Amino acid sequence: MKRKKRILHGPDPMDFWVRQLAKEKKRRRNHDHGFSLVEIIIVIAIIAVLAAAVTPVLVRYIGKARKAIDIETAQTIFSAAELASASSNEDAYNGWYISAETSKKSQVGRVTVTGDGYNAKSVGQSATNKYDVAVVAWARGVNYNGWQNAQFKGVLDSNVGDISDSLRLQQAFTDEFMKNLAHNQGVSTTYKGAGKNSYDGHTDTTMEFRYKKALKYGKPECWILCINCTSYKPEVWIGDKRMNSDSTGGVRALYRLYPDPCDEYKN
Repeated sequence: MKRKKRILHGPDPMDFWVRQLAKEKKRRRNHDHGFSLVEIIIVIAIIAVLAAAVTPVLVRYIGKARKAIDIETAQTIFSAAELASASSNEDAYNGWYISAETSKKSQVGRVTVTGDGYNAKSVGQSATNKYDVAVVAWARGVNYNGWQNAQFKGVLDSNVGDISDSLRLQQAFTDEFMKNLAHNQGVSTTYKGAGKNSYDGHTDTTMEFRYKKALKYGKPECWILCINCTSYKPEVWIGDKRMNSDSTGGVRALYRLYPDPCDEYKN
């Protein structure tokens, strides 16, 4: 009887690759654990350190940018005042000088200021190079009672006594000035009471402060067009009326913005 030959079969090639694939999956599974808790904590710590270093710089940069915009706005106000003070309208020309020459100093917010652009009373005994400025016109740069006086108005009102001629002349100037700023709602108007004026309320022409934080001598509230009582040149200041604890109720210049801004706006 013949013995059957035993046929030997070699390994199946497919089995080999299946086994290799299984090994590779197992290897990846054993090594793919994601981030450990320690690694995550280290990353968070690095982010926190970077944020602590960058945030103050970013805040200062934003503050400087906002102050620069306010200085540009002050320059616009200055240019409008220069143009109005050189008007061919004789009443407007004469009206520019009223605040500097009137004896009613409290009614035009006349104050002594320093050469480096601060209210001398706020600075105290250290104030140097002092001179006087008087308010000609003002407007709010922040919201107060629904944006009262959101556009410029003359500092002299019809309800402050027998100043009819002074009021007429200054109003001729402020009309020219406000037209140059497109603040037409306040042209040829006088004060009618809080919230009852055509220049109350926020509009597209409202010159809102971009930098609104409190500064060294109080928080700014108003744009103030002043006349230098020595040179008779215009100056643009910012100051208060109602919003600081020591506000007097009258418009008060605190910080000069143009020309030659005070150090608060240079830095």
